[in-house]
Amino acid sequence: MVTENRRTGEKGQRTPRSLDAYQEKGGVKGTTYCSCGVVYRNKRWYREESLSGQHEGHELVCPACRRIADRNPAGIVSMSGEFFATHESEIHNLINNTAQDAVTKNPLGRIMDICAEKDGVTITTTDVKLAQKIGREVFKSHGGQLQFIWSHAESPVRVTWSR
Repeated sequence: MVTENRRTGEKGQRTPRSLDAYQEKGGVKGTTYCSCGVVYRNKRWYREESLSGQHEGHELVCPACRRIADRNPAGIVSMSGEFFATHESEIHNLINNTAQDAVTKNPLGRIMDICAEKDGVTITTTDVKLAQKIGREVFKSHGGQLQFIWSHAESPVRVTWSR
């Protein structure tokens, strides 16, 4: 009996573990490093500032650097409102602190860009979870309205906060 897989729509195929086009298919053998300072070892990316130019293994561009080069964010955070305008520097500090804390757990989760707009700011991230975390931290600190917009396709999550 052949069943159709809901995620891929293919008959008789297993559901892939990740549909992210930026993740290496099948993994990478041995130790690999990226010029941004992350090292891939044992199926995981690590931040290693202590190496300072000395790397063993071969060089590979990490998924976060590829997303930044392609200008293809995994998360988009929009913030607006009168409260944001009056507390902008405080909220920017909270965003930067949240991003610095998140990079210790996941070195591939980075802020790509922060664009000021006429009534707020738009932040793009290389990781879906970082975008969610930024939205939740601002909401926990300042209240307001928080909304997550997901798509079934491999498009970014959109996080909207206003107050």
